[in-house]
Amino acid sequence: MAAVPHFPSPDLALAREEYLHTPSPPAPDFKALFEAAPGLYLVLTPDFRIVAVSDAYLRATMTERAAILGRALFEIFPDNPDDPSADGVRNLRASLERVVQFRRADTMAVQKYDIRKPEAEGGGYEERFWSPRNSPVSGPGGQLAYIIHRVEDVTEFIQLKQRGAEQDKLTDRLRERTEQMEAEIFMRAREVEQAREQLEAEQKLRQVQKMEAVGHLTGGIAHDFNNILTVITGLIDILADAVAHDASLSSVTNMISDAAARGAEVTKHLLAFSRQQPLQPREANLNTLVQDTARLLRPSLGEQIEIETSLEPDAWPAFIDPNHLSTALLNLAVNARDAMPEGGKLMLETGNVVLDETYAATNVDARPGEYVMVAVSDTGTGIPEAIREKVFEPFFTTKDTGKGTGLGLSMVYGFVKQSNGHLKIYSEEGHGTSIKLYLPRSSGDVVDVEPPAPADTRGGNESILVVEDDPLVRNYVSAQLAQLGYRTMITANGPEALAAVDNGFVCDVLFTDVIMSGGMNGRQVADAVLARLPSVRVLFTSGYTEDAILHHGRLDPGVTLLPKPYRKAELARMIRQVLAQPTASVDTK
Repeated sequence: MAAVPHFPSPDLALAREEYLHTPSPPAPDFKALFEAAPGLYLVLTPDFRIVAVSDAYLRATMTERAAILGRALFEIFPDNPDDPSADGVRNLRASLERVVQFRRADTMAVQKYDIRKPEAEGGGYEERFWSPRNSPVSGPGGQLAYIIHRVEDVTEFIQLKQRGAEQDKLTDRLRERTEQMEAEIFMRAREVEQAREQLEAEQKLRQVQKMEAVGHLTGGIAHDFNNILTVITGLIDILADAVAHDASLSSVTNMISDAAARGAEVTKHLLAFSRQQPLQPREANLNTLVQDTARLLRPSLGEQIEIETSLEPDAWPAFIDPNHLSTALLNLAVNARDAMPEGGKLMLETGNVVLDETYAATNVDARPGEYVMVAVSDTGTGIPEAIREKVFEPFFTTKDTGKGTGLGLSMVYGFVKQSNGHLKIYSEEGHGTSIKLYLPRSSGDVVDVEPPAPADTRGGNESILVVEDDPLVRNYVSAQLAQLGYRTMITANGPEALAAVDNGFVCDVLFTDVIMSGGMNGRQVADAVLARLPSVRVLFTSGYTEDAILHHGRLDPGVTLLPKPYRKAELARMIRQVLAQPTASVDTK
């Protein structure tokens, strides 16, 4: 027995009396303590019926004590019927059965186990994740009396992890969690970068495809327009001769002729954009060409534009049509001048460039290889980023109405692409623009063919087989050749022309359109006629050549082409020119 304290004074004696009569504290209410515990607990019987539950567990599972006590665990907490992959019941039952069998605690992996929501909250199931541990409780005789089912709700942690947050709340793994988050951020950033690169590549590919589609459209338009212009320009000559005595009418014919010439220039630009213009490339020194262009530009651009050149001393020779390149540089220079209304500097540069596989991978229209670069740069207003990809589209212009056709840059684009080159534009608003043309380096084994000497424009009495599917052009050509004294056979397509030859018509010249209806193009007609008449000379005409007499943008060797539209004098000169050529001038391979 414990000793009773000694109190010598009266007051202390009174205190001793009170101490002896103070009742002992009541025994703890373990049931209340269990129910108020902050942890999530269930007490189960060995057959998995619920006999006790903590308030925290009730709150977490949105249930009430009276509704679950005495009930079977899996009756109260079944699997989510809307989730065919749900395995919560199966895994928890297996853990509890291990506790019953082995009489030792069983810790489960994190388990997805959806909780049924009360009907008052809309019913259905709420996704939940738990970290369970099941522990046996033995009775007085050592038998299994109860199973304590303790869980931790880790739903928020798992959901954060699924969203890529990778947050591990265990303090002893703080460093590891930080590293995981850094790794996740790096991976996400890499994914974003890859997505951005893929999007840029797709946008560039769409732009290239759009330009291809517009090119085919404009080429077709140019073909039809050139047929019409061929008749108009030819008839102007006839009309001009008829009214030569009348000055007022002659001025009208001159105006019509000027308008037709402007129309022909528009179709030339359309063909350049659609990459269907006939090119005659040869090995060219671009330093010399740029210097010549600069000399031409100085008087035309005005004193307010300062022109500078920066030339690569050892610039490679380029394989290019120099006349078309000069026109392209003039177009670029004019656009640069218009971007510098208050004056500025125009820079013309050359250089040797090697475009590698990496560059080609990010520029879908570029091919790896060696190029001679020609750059035209200005210190003008620059091009807004929103329209930068549109500047090479035909008829797109930022100039005022009537001050530009919108075909200059599209012609440059088409010429460079037809020459197997690459084009890149750099611009910054308020600072200027630089357009770089990457032109293929010459292999050095190209034979530069001198152009033929000008032929006369007289007529003759030779026989000409004409193949033209456009009735207006067909009638015009027939009349013009008759005036020149030639004997003609006029046909509308390839099969008709071959039928005429097979029926005995012998011609000195085959004058054929390139793109025609009837199942045969001009090249196929020429091959078939040459097989029958090996001595015939061939003159092609077209406003839209496609690939029939072009390979990689260049006229096939030995091919003579009269581009539409053409005048009577040009027709007469080309007829005499091909008659002066040796026979079998068209390769029939």
